[in-house]
Amino acid sequence: MRLRPLATNVGLSLAVLALTLAAAEAVARILLGRQGGGKEQNEFARYQVYDPVLGWRDKPNAHVVFFRREYETELRTNGQGLRDRERSYEGSAFRVLALGDSFVEGYSVPFEATVTQVIEQDLNEPGCPFEVINAGVANYSTDQEYLAYRSEGVRYQPRIVVLFLYYNDVLATISSTQYGRPKPVLDFRSVPAIVANQPVPPPAPPVAPLRPARSRRGSVLWSWTQERLQHRPRVYKALAAIGLVPPFRPTYPPREMAVYWRRATPEVDRAWRQVDRILGAMASETSAHGSRLLVAYIPSRFEVNDRDLELTRLWYGLDEASWGRAPVLRRLQSIAEARAIPVLDLTPALRGVDRFWQGPYYQYDGHWNVVGHRAAGLAVSQWLRARGWLPPCARASAGSR
Repeated sequence: MRLRPLATNVGLSLAVLALTLAAAEAVARILLGRQGGGKEQNEFARYQVYDPVLGWRDKPNAHVVFFRREYETELRTNGQGLRDRERSYEGSAFRVLALGDSFVEGYSVPFEATVTQVIEQDLNEPGCPFEVINAGVANYSTDQEYLAYRSEGVRYQPRIVVLFLYYNDVLATISSTQYGRPKPVLDFRSVPAIVANQPVPPPAPPVAPLRPARSRRGSVLWSWTQERLQHRPRVYKALAAIGLVPPFRPTYPPREMAVYWRRATPEVDRAWRQVDRILGAMASETSAHGSRLLVAYIPSRFEVNDRDLELTRLWYGLDEASWGRAPVLRRLQSIAEARAIPVLDLTPALRGVDRFWQGPYYQYDGHWNVVGHRAAGLAVSQWLRARGWLPPCARASAGSR
């Protein structure tokens, strides 16, 4: 007779568990169904236009909304095509010009939270005005940023130029395409350098409009759980060993990640020589215009976080002996030291805010969130103060804080 109450309790427990899981699945479908898609939405086509020298540029007075898996942000450009407030070419404020790609343009956060606005807000003091001009353009590489400085950035008469460099910029400097779009290739046999393939060919027309959202098959809750487990490599591998989740199936890393091989390939060596020429040209031209040049190094996520490093190696089947996080920064520092160009490594600043509840990176996108932009911006402004690159009013006000 005692078995009947036990069976009843077990049945009730299983029913409660089933109802709980069903409710959790329903909530997951509602919440995840509100998320945006990935890069297949191609917001860039709606605010970037063809340029025969640069390949593409942001068009003036554009407006687009990025609706991605982890964020929804509004991007507006000013009359000069910058993601910035309106800026005149002349001005009385001490000016800093920021060159870079999507990290600087900052489409993953509201404009007020972008790295350039963080720097500007931190430097500004009553009676000591600063303007930090956001010249970042999504998908640009270092050569396009150099050309943008030469044609447009110099017109703002900046006293300091901060060039942000990310690992995928390196191989892009010797490529005539980037993310499927034609881009310039620089020829340094002339002084100043010329665009070897000018006019840059226009891009092919879009094949189709935005893809409709796909219906979710299977358990959304279980898919979400598996994704989270994959960011705990040791736990995931243990579960895969007993058949609860499918095992990792490593794929060969993307071409752009070849810069992390400890023994550089001939192609990577050639790309670094091009980066060397570009940085040398940037240093010469900023100096000729009375500006100082700082290179700010943007680390990849696996350069900041040990777990991401382990996960990256697992995804791509990489071993520590042949592939690591150090080669890119080391090569950059070597080039910069030979040319007397200072490099600010943003890794320590981002590592300092890399917390489980507020990490500097989105889990999937890879771009900074508000925390990451703030950490990078403050690192730049603090470096400028410490090096004495700012006018006396800024150095005095900083010391009185």
